[in-house]
Amino acid sequence: MVFGRRNRKEAEEAAREADRSALFAELAKRPDTVCPFLGMADARTEYTEGVDDKHRCYAFGDPAELSAEQQTKVCLQRGYGNCPRYLRGVLVIPTEELEALRRPPPPIQPRPAKPAARPRERRRLPGWLLTAATLLVAAAAIGGASIWYLGQQVASSAAAATLPGGTDLSAELLSLSAPDGGSQQLRGRAQIGAAAPAANSTLIYVLDLSASTRRGDGCGSDVNGDGGTNTLDCEIAAAQALNEQAISTGAASEVGLVGFATGSVAVDLSPADGEQVLVSPDADEDEDGTPDVVQAMRSAFTASRGNQVGFTAFAEQSVDNVQTFFSAGITAACGGLSSTDNPNRLVVFLSDGANGGGEPIADVLPCDPAAVFHTFAAGPGASCADPGELGGLQDMSDTTDGTCTPVIDVTQLPEILEAVVSPKITGAQLTIDGGEPIDLASSLQLPRNGPATLDVIQQLPALGEGSHRLCLTITASDAGGSGSVESCSPADADGGPLTD
Repeated sequence: MVFGRRNRKEAEEAAREADRSALFAELAKRPDTVCPFLGMADARTEYTEGVDDKHRCYAFGDPAELSAEQQTKVCLQRGYGNCPRYLRGVLVIPTEELEALRRPPPPIQPRPAKPAARPRERRRLPGWLLTAATLLVAAAAIGGASIWYLGQQVASSAAAATLPGGTDLSAELLSLSAPDGGSQQLRGRAQIGAAAPAANSTLIYVLDLSASTRRGDGCGSDVNGDGGTNTLDCEIAAAQALNEQAISTGAASEVGLVGFATGSVAVDLSPADGEQVLVSPDADEDEDGTPDVVQAMRSAFTASRGNQVGFTAFAEQSVDNVQTFFSAGITAACGGLSSTDNPNRLVVFLSDGANGGGEPIADVLPCDPAAVFHTFAAGPGASCADPGELGGLQDMSDTTDGTCTPVIDVTQLPEILEAVVSPKITGAQLTIDGGEPIDLASSLQLPRNGPATLDVIQQLPALGEGSHRLCLTITASDAGGSGSVESCSPADADGGPLTD
């Protein structure tokens, strides 16, 4: 019976060793970029080359689920050897066995013949005891390495977002220096990508056609061919440059054109039958080599007080010219956007004067569905700071999460307006322990057009003793509108890294 039990035990151990050898033989076929503890939920030795919901970690205990980030950054990278689960797992399955299978040792030389007689040797420890002792030493060493590694880990502070127009935006807190003279230096980084083609965006150009736009020095040429150069020429040149930018970057799939004074008109942008208030920015139905929307812009005309203003391209359309009514331009822009299915709606609103009448801006905004208004005060007679009783250009942009840009020198308007559809970092703020935000925009010289990498270096008063929480918020915009990303990290008063 004793011999029977011993034979069964030896057979079971042999079977387990055979299974173990078969497992290692299969794992040895993997490239060194794949963790040996990675497997599928229903197959220990299988895996896929990319992220898979069925991937599991077999390092220890029950197979553990893995996030997509863990799989891409740890399990499927050469750095899996630094993973805390891996380090704990090798206490049970020493990696030396796996490495030996991947790199077979040289052939073992035959032992020399045993001599007939030899001096008495010291008694050697049993092989199993030597193996156990070796494993204990290895476990202690690996365990110590694991404790050191875990103690050095810092969670990633990297954060990413996508702006409404598809542009990538990211932020990361990097490090905090040790206190020096009552202050500490914070380092971070923000990145914004290039403009992404946004086939789901519609852009409306709104031009002020009131009589005051007959003044000014113009932008170097008589764009609309009315015999003079003035502010209206600059508006047209700016809108034309913006349309060229929209074409080259793919920033919008549809564009529209509105002119306003006392009244307003949404311009017909096609020679085809019917009224087409939205077309693609490069549409050229009459095949004259000029986009139809640009052809319509160049037909804009203004006149002295009391006369009609409007456009002559395709079909003449005009409105009364008495004063500058912002509500008229807003209403026409919102009406033009009502026919689009695109989720991102952007309005560029130009004016050279104050809001002179009509309805209050609060009564006509936001559009339904909503749109972002970027407004431009073109010339010394216009302002972002003077709201008036009916609301001004700043109110228009604030209500719609847009921006208001003063342009004192209207000759710079085309260059400034061209940047509207370009992605840009517009703001940066830092909070410490949830306190009052610290504005970093001026020190970082924002806005910054993309694509760009922004190095954030800020001197802070030395933090009080203990642990703190720092958060960096980056705001940005692209052709689809505005957005933000926030990077947060715990920080020790003594400084140190804030991200892995």
